[in-house]
Amino acid sequence: MAEEKGPQWAMATPAVLYMVGVACIGIFGLLMGWFNPGAIPIMGIFLIMCGLVTLPLGVISLRRGDILLGSINMVFGALIFLGLGSILAYVGWTFANLGGAPDILQADLRIAGFFAAGISLLFFLFLPSVGKVSWLIFLAFIVLGVGLAFLAAGLINGTAFGDFPLNASGYCFLIWAIMVIYLSTAFITNTVYQAPKLSIGGPIIK
Repeated sequence: MAEEKGPQWAMATPAVLYMVGVACIGIFGLLMGWFNPGAIPIMGIFLIMCGLVTLPLGVISLRRGDILLGSINMVFGALIFLGLGSILAYVGWTFANLGGAPDILQADLRIAGFFAAGISLLFFLFLPSVGKVSWLIFLAFIVLGVGLAFLAAGLINGTAFGDFPLNASGYCFLIWAIMVIYLSTAFITNTVYQAPKLSIGGPIIK
């Protein structure tokens, strides 16, 4: 007797991209220098909470056999949400508790710049794979890769929020947010209607 298959998991990526899009709108405001330092731990906690949801969704994508989207979801969940979120939460804690402590104990955001540089490299390495799926996703990954590179340069050089290149990074994060929110909506809409109602573009790499 053939083994009976259980219910199939739905595509988890749209939920991840919605969270990424909303989070990146907040990061945009932070990088533009529109908030006081008290917003940093709030942003950190928000990212951590998104990460706790994103990691299981990444596992679902991998369980469905989707190595590309599963890997992307895990990068967002572990490196960006939990990693960056933990750094921001710690920075906020040091501001609150170690304000008068020696400089050696203060949070050094330059290390976050090196992390951002590494994550930027990952998104450029994803390009040959996402280019076989959609030119819009390909373009979105370029935008995020450039934004992370600007972020890395700004953090490593100790640039103040609102100044170049952090403000340029902020605009990249905003553009990326708009693009991934559209992509998420397209994935869900096309699945519900079982028809290509919203286009995500064809492959750019054959």
